[in-house]
Amino acid sequence: MHKIRIMLIEDHNVFREGLKKLIELEEGMIVAAEAGSYKEALEKVSGEIDVILLDINLPDGDGLDLCAIIKNKFPLIKHVALTTYDDGVFIKKALECCVNGFVPKYAFFDEIRSAILMTHRGGTYIYPGLSTNTLLNLSDSGFSQIELNMLRFLAEGKNQKEIADQLFISLSTFRRRLNGICSKLKVNTVEEAITVSVKKGLIK
Repeated sequence: MHKIRIMLIEDHNVFREGLKKLIELEEGMIVAAEAGSYKEALEKVSGEIDVILLDINLPDGDGLDLCAIIKNKFPLIKHVALTTYDDGVFIKKALECCVNGFVPKYAFFDEIRSAILMTHRGGTYIYPGLSTNTLLNLSDSGFSQIELNMLRFLAEGKNQKEIADQLFISLSTFRRRLNGICSKLKVNTVEEAITVSVKKGLIK
């Protein structure tokens, strides 16, 4: 089985080493390259990489500029931004520039795993734990793509375990996100969430 080959671009050694250990516990993933700076990343990146976990704040250069350069040279590589920023305008700029996914550094590893898997298969991943105000700056609906997918799958009659597996998240994470969706829609049940979502045009 082909393992997802990941490159870590992160200047904080402790964070990078911790992330590397967690990734290598995953059966289908391997850390194929590491870099602690903009310059080192350009020297080490190659077309063999599948997904890059990229710190936007590098000591010797802008992470988004680096992402754009790598994307131009190796267009098949997917990029997941890891940063302390959770500003909607900034995230939108990053996604429009070159990033395929966004996960703040304070997120659980479960979210990073989901971002790797979803971007690797061609999707876009936006951390669902962002505030409502942040999400409103990302889209007119105020819902991330993964939340809209959850609503669509629920409307299709799929059960929670099926949806969690399809989105590469744990059942507990799914339920936490579902509570967030219900809170945004100001409803108490899944049935109400589906009804309101259809009325609002979030799903068909």
